[in-house]
Amino acid sequence: MILIADSGSTKCSWALCDTNGKLIQEISTIGFNPYFIDDKSIMNHLENSDLNNWKDKISHVFFYGAGCSSKAKNKIIETPFIGFFKNATVNINHDLDAACFAMYDGNPGITCILGTGSNSCYYDGKEIYEHAPSLGFIMGDDASGNYFGKKILSLYFNGKMDQELKEKFESSFESNIDVINKNVYNTNRANVFLAQYFPFITVTRDHPIIQKLIQDTLDEFIDLHVKCFSKSESLSINFIGSVAFFLSDEIEEATKRHGLKKGRILKNPIGRLIEYHFEKINQSI
Repeated sequence: MILIADSGSTKCSWALCDTNGKLIQEISTIGFNPYFIDDKSIMNHLENSDLNNWKDKISHVFFYGAGCSSKAKNKIIETPFIGFFKNATVNINHDLDAACFAMYDGNPGITCILGTGSNSCYYDGKEIYEHAPSLGFIMGDDASGNYFGKKILSLYFNGKMDQELKEKFESSFESNIDVINKNVYNTNRANVFLAQYFPFITVTRDHPIIQKLIQDTLDEFIDLHVKCFSKSESLSINFIGSVAFFLSDEIEEATKRHGLKKGRILKNPIGRLIEYHFEKINQSI
């Protein structure tokens, strides 16, 4: 059996397939980002998931994860995987790889990830080119779920919300500063906690303050992470991730404002990753 996984910082989607590429089961776990998790925690989550029922029958694991951009970080994921999937060949790759493979239509293009975190790259069908390294959730992750979370908290605590927004925020989201600070500064999953505020953006998107926040944020992302690639105006700009999916209308408007060509928007690449690996899987068995 073949196991294909797409992991962000919040969630990992697993697709268990037979050797012909037929999907047998979809499984969900927390996201395994090597910047925020260690091998002991990874092993614990694997053992307590449905993957434990299949681990001995799996021959190949293809894992694509946020934060898996160097050999050192990949090793954090690879070591417990090898111990858990004892009969499998384990391949650890960057989530940018998954995004590019899922979005590729035979033509070069720019692919952007907007989920708990964010990133962008240019893919010509053979090589992936990044303009700059990911700066993580403290210095970077523009237009991501955790980025919007920080912006919402800033609006709230700095008194920039009107009464209507303030009441909606307090009715559904944590607003105790002590609790928030504890989750941001005393845990190793602060980015995931902050991203939990992103749904406030989607439920209040028609409010002028939120509309401006979305527009300004997407404009900044495009300026920094899309227009940095040469000939961006002639390429399809693809977006993948939960934030991209829920802001698809706003992304379409933003690309038009910048004279860019919007490509596809996907919430999750796992389905297209199965298609991509179908031929590879048959060749490797």
